[in-house]
Amino acid sequence: MTTTLLRVLILEDNPADLDLLHRELKRSKLDYVSEVVQTEITFRNALQCFNPDIILSDYNLPTFDGLAAFNIKQAMFRQTPFIIVSGTIGEERAVDLIKNGVNDYVIKDRLCSLAPKIQRALKDAEEFKAKELAHVRLCLQNKQLLEIASLQSHQVRAPLAHILGLFNLFEFNDPAAPINFEIFRKLKIVAESFEKLTVQIVEKTSVIKGGS
Repeated sequence: MTTTLLRVLILEDNPADLDLLHRELKRSKLDYVSEVVQTEITFRNALQCFNPDIILSDYNLPTFDGLAAFNIKQAMFRQTPFIIVSGTIGEERAVDLIKNGVNDYVIKDRLCSLAPKIQRALKDAEEFKAKELAHVRLCLQNKQLLEIASLQSHQVRAPLAHILGLFNLFEFNDPAAPINFEIFRKLKIVAESFEKLTVQIVEKTSVIKGGS
């Protein structure tokens, strides 16, 4: 059976730190493939072409930084998990990063916590996707319910009013009156229109039931 490799995008400029990061990922027995970038341009390209499952980013780089990378990621692929892997950045700054949406952070000299945090970030991302999908489905169902309500409140009333109007014109004292034949003809047209409307309502209702 083919194993799907975890696609890890790494934003890191220090070869020694990158080597330690790879060692920890392999020690954790994660089945992964990675792409390493150092600049904003290569980061943007990797987001689109590499399509990472998770991003591990240093906080400070010579021409780029983790916060800017996170903001770019948020604008392009909001659901992709993002973990800061850096030197000591300070507890206050780390808390601010998480408040702004960064999934987690790992200090470089404590990489033993990286794998569990990756697993948790991936799980959170899956739950987030599931919630968003449920929200989209709910919005679609609400839209369909509004369409059905519109059909019932407006388009159903029109043919019923037409039928009642024709009924009032019927010559009951003279069933053979020419106007009665015209009334029957129009009633047939209204009935056919009403049947089509009923079919539309049933179809929309079936779609909602099938999607729930």
